[in-house]
Amino acid sequence: MIELALVAIIICIVSAIALIQLRPTLQNARYDAAMRQVVDQLRQAREFSIAHRRFIQISFSIVSPYSMTVTQMNTLTPNAGAANPVLSVVPIQSPAQFAVIVGMPDLPAPQNNGKGSAIFFNGIPNGPPTGMLFQSDGELVDAATRLPINGTVFIGSPGNTVSARAVSVLGTTGRIRGWRSTGSSWIQF
Repeated sequence: MIELALVAIIICIVSAIALIQLRPTLQNARYDAAMRQVVDQLRQAREFSIAHRRFIQISFSIVSPYSMTVTQMNTLTPNAGAANPVLSVVPIQSPAQFAVIVGMPDLPAPQNNGKGSAIFFNGIPNGPPTGMLFQSDGELVDAATRLPINGTVFIGSPGNTVSARAVSVLGTTGRIRGWRSTGSSWIQF
């Protein structure tokens, strides 16, 4: 009986050590999942705009609960009476949030759009006030001017450079890329 109890205690100790060792890996997986959610939603919005020849608006909730909304724009004229259905609202995987991580440099060129805020499009924190649209040719444009805009969405946990993730969008091509922090630089994901 004593031998069986000792074996059980040893198994518990080894399991506890394994869990402690896995915790950083599980945290990284959560931040990766949050980044993939943003990448997937942007890519789906772009593909939907091309396939259905519609303007698709993207917007971000920069306060908790953090989320991304994709809306089909049947009319771009306010109060025109046409319904603009919301296609998806996706909450960002916790504990990640939209945040600029202090100590991280900007993304490498040509994705380096600045890091003035967590959502930074066309040099404007939180994106253009009139909104951002994917148009039917796949370009990401400013809703007011219809000119292509580049931007970056930063994700992570404030104060934790290893948690930093980013998603870049090149407006003229609609190219969407995910980036992961090494703690001091970015690598494409």
